[in-house]
Amino acid sequence: MSRSCMTRAIPGCGLLLAVWLSSISAVTGQDPGADRPLVRVFVLAGQSNMQGHAVVDLDHPEHYNSGKGTLQAIMADSALASRFAHLKTGDQWTVRNDVWVQYETEHGTRRGPLTIGFSGYEGQHHFGPELQFGHVVGDHFDEPVLLIKTAWGGKSLQTDFRPPGAGGTTGPCYQQMLDQVATALDQAPHEFAELANAEFEISGFVWQQGWNDMISEEATAEYNANLTHLINDLRIAWNQPDLPVVVGELGNGGPDVDEPMKRFRRAQSRIAAHPPFVGNVAFAPTAAHARPAEASPNVGHGHHWFGNAESYLLVGESLGQAMIRLLTQPAEPRVLILGDSISMGYTPFVKQTLVDEAFVVRPMSNHRNAQNCQGTLFGIEQIDRWLSIGGGEWDVIHFNFGLHDLKHVDPETRKNSSDPQHPEQSPPDRYAEQLREIVGKLKATGAKLIFATTTPVPEGGVRPFRDVAAPQRYNEIARRVMEENDVAINDLFAFANERLGEIQKPIDVHFTREGSQAFAEQVVQHIRAALASRQ
Repeated sequence: MSRSCMTRAIPGCGLLLAVWLSSISAVTGQDPGADRPLVRVFVLAGQSNMQGHAVVDLDHPEHYNSGKGTLQAIMADSALASRFAHLKTGDQWTVRNDVWVQYETEHGTRRGPLTIGFSGYEGQHHFGPELQFGHVVGDHFDEPVLLIKTAWGGKSLQTDFRPPGAGGTTGPCYQQMLDQVATALDQAPHEFAELANAEFEISGFVWQQGWNDMISEEATAEYNANLTHLINDLRIAWNQPDLPVVVGELGNGGPDVDEPMKRFRRAQSRIAAHPPFVGNVAFAPTAAHARPAEASPNVGHGHHWFGNAESYLLVGESLGQAMIRLLTQPAEPRVLILGDSISMGYTPFVKQTLVDEAFVVRPMSNHRNAQNCQGTLFGIEQIDRWLSIGGGEWDVIHFNFGLHDLKHVDPETRKNSSDPQHPEQSPPDRYAEQLREIVGKLKATGAKLIFATTTPVPEGGVRPFRDVAAPQRYNEIARRVMEENDVAINDLFAFANERLGEIQKPIDVHFTREGSQAFAEQVVQHIRAALASRQ
């Protein structure tokens, strides 16, 4: 297999989708405004595991482990044959007439209706994630589907696929990917008779890559940033600012792997939490799809899932299902959590509890760390950005401000102070004014609002200084503001005050893990009630 991107010049490099469609219309004589059937296009990109090393039917005793774990062996297993029955029609491998594939390989361009064989190898003995992915999206959509594969073995995002936004030299594979997509869209009306009069829409991008970055500490460290640039740059190139993107986990080796692999997987998974990507980028876990070497055809190729056909089918299925969820995302309730470090403690438990009920989000300070929303002054500065995360459209917003407002600060430096004579960050009258301004913006979203009262300050002199009676004073102010605006209240102060000794850390405004879990139960109850009231 070639380890370098092809360098043949291809017309149409870097063109926007609108230009491609115009050129297609010019060649086919179709009016761009005419009522033409829509073809959903999915770009599948990455390195060797996107190329595809799943073995169909090779069974040499020495080179292919006597055919264990091949697609042919899977279809002979009664349980698996039932699950993947759609892959065979009688004695032949199924050929779909509503899903098409185009893939440029070093052996030439492979194109045709979806079936086995669209891998980097010659012949019909291998396949990749496109096989089951194509069946998942093909079954979901009434419109025909075109899959454009752009993948090369042994390539990194740090260098080979490096996007222009990352700085430095743009990777040759990045440019070649754009070229190949442009060419496939230009050629589709001519090469696929069924698509001659169609209109093409890039509906999603799938990224299955990572091994060459995982084996480098430097590449792993910058992977999340490079992946962010890749997504942003492709959206610009294709004129699709909210293009759905699915990132497949580097699941090789299964769940029990070494620290470099774990570190890399964390870098991959955090991409979906990056604020601009919330709701339009998904991370698809795949580690559970790994199968043992001894049950697979390529026992020495752990980096290629040992060539196990079941693994590749399940990876393709996970990628396809993740894409469908993104494309149907608006149907899922959207919940935004705003708050200080107390809310940072309970948010992960809330998200875990509501994972099948709602899409729960909180602001992030970077690709991996939750943002502390601090006090109302900071809230006013940031509220517009927070409300626009992932396109906004919130069903429920659970929020709190107060714990930072009531802490004391040096009047000259505005830094935290342990001097009781210094003023609060936001004195009561200013707190009320700023809180009203924030609530006004929250109400304008049309979301159901829930305000969480500020939790207790313990005795003993916490630093920076906070008066133990201040939470109650500030909560009274907040209650008046919420009553004026008909905002529901989640009284976390009262909940915590009844069990402080059990859940709060000594001489600390923060709480134990158990305390955060207890708070999460209260927060979930209020969010569920708010969601139910919208139905």
